[in-house]
Amino acid sequence: MTPSMNTYWGILWKMVDMADVVVQVVDARFPSICRSNRLEDKVREMENKNLLVVLNKTDLISREKLNQWIKWFADSEGLKAVGVSAKERLGTSRIRQEILKLTNKDEATVAIVGFPNTGKSSLINVLKGRKSAPTAPVAGHTKTYQKVKVSRRLMMYDTPGVIPIQLPKKHQYLLGIMSLTKIKDPMGVAYDLYEQYEDLAPGKIREFYNIDTVIYDFLDDLAIAKNRLQKGGKPDKRTSALLFLNDHLKNAIPIFENVNSPLRYKDKL
Repeated sequence: MTPSMNTYWGILWKMVDMADVVVQVVDARFPSICRSNRLEDKVREMENKNLLVVLNKTDLISREKLNQWIKWFADSEGLKAVGVSAKERLGTSRIRQEILKLTNKDEATVAIVGFPNTGKSSLINVLKGRKSAPTAPVAGHTKTYQKVKVSRRLMMYDTPGVIPIQLPKKHQYLLGIMSLTKIKDPMGVAYDLYEQYEDLAPGKIREFYNIDTVIYDFLDDLAIAKNRLQKGGKPDKRTSALLFLNDHLKNAIPIFENVNSPLRYKDKL
């Protein structure tokens, strides 16, 4: 474990120890790979500590899918889960209610945790009603945790989103934990993502771009369809790869994991 990871866990455990409720924010499209099992196990071991799973970005999935995941967390994991869209400001009052219900206290302290790009800082901002934690489109922007007053009855700690060491790169790409300017091999990442899209939603990319293609021809066919050509009419695969990755990061292409066969990344760090 690196010093930075040691530092992260040290800060996290301190906040968890001081909190009445730990709120784990996950991406509603890929809940199973956004979870920290190490965190969940730790909270379960502690007395008078409660865990609430918040499925954020519910504007990107159907109500039916959301209800399926809420039931899955209850039945399979024994965890209370609620849905919210921090972007659309939907469901935040329910979170406040559930937090106070879990603590049964007049005043509650809450630790907010989550992977980069799950929207935990945006959630805090919405809950408070004005900006209290810095937000930016680059994943992992929050650098240090902050204690912020949410309301008369709620105090929250915000934590930096840190990628667990064993989170596969392909899952990082799926969650959008990447910056286009820092990707050294955009074509490789694009092919990796295409393969994951085909596993989760066969034909979705072909439908979205209105092209008839297979993985090995995808970037060529997309470049031709979007008129991204080099001199001599050769398809510019790097440019088409960046176009696809940008659409992915903007959540333009509907994609989500199946509750009946979750990706189930298990973080035991």
